[in-house]
Amino acid sequence: MEGSGRGRRDSRSPAYERLRALIVDRTLSPGSLLSEPELADQLGVSRTPVREALRTLTAEGLAVKLSSNRTIVAPVSIEELRHVYDVRSRLEGLIAADAAQRVTPADEQYLLRQVSLMERLRDDDEEVVRIGADFHDHILAMSGNELAGNLLHIVRGHVDRYRALTTREPGRSSDAVDEHRRVCEAVLSGDPALAERTMREHIDAARGIAIGLTPEPDDADA
Repeated sequence: MEGSGRGRRDSRSPAYERLRALIVDRTLSPGSLLSEPELADQLGVSRTPVREALRTLTAEGLAVKLSSNRTIVAPVSIEELRHVYDVRSRLEGLIAADAAQRVTPADEQYLLRQVSLMERLRDDDEEVVRIGADFHDHILAMSGNELAGNLLHIVRGHVDRYRALTTREPGRSSDAVDEHRRVCEAVLSGDPALAERTMREHIDAARGIAIGLTPEPDDADA
């Protein structure tokens, strides 16, 4: 993983990674058709890796296979958002608890450096999101919990489809910086219960904002 380098090596295919990115950033909008021939042509690959990528994305819930045998990008909804953030909160809480019991001096220096950098750039939404992602990745690497990491990879694909909503909230990036500082202190305290609770509070804050900003079904992406 990024950060301490103690995580696993990712063996997912380039076609999968590219299609996943197109879905997550909504270049392929929710509900849009995923045509194997068209995607293969767009990506410059054969249909086989596209078919395998769609199979994996369907298993992860980012794509949906219809009764007509067509595959579409999974729709978004407030109900899904609640489920996604609930699972993320529980997973990242567990990861933070595990990380709190495995802190090294190098980990402490890295997390404090990332928080300090976020504090200097707290008004730059994009940089706060980027540094925050590195911060979370490092905590995952610290945890040594590979199974939770595999599950979190799936969940983050869903979370990232809603992430733009939370960053639109005025003052959210500054609040997120303060939350990361509290998470950092909790993890470095070595108290797993405190680390879990503080991480879940951070994720739950983002969930509340995303729910408030998610369009109603009639206004959502088709």
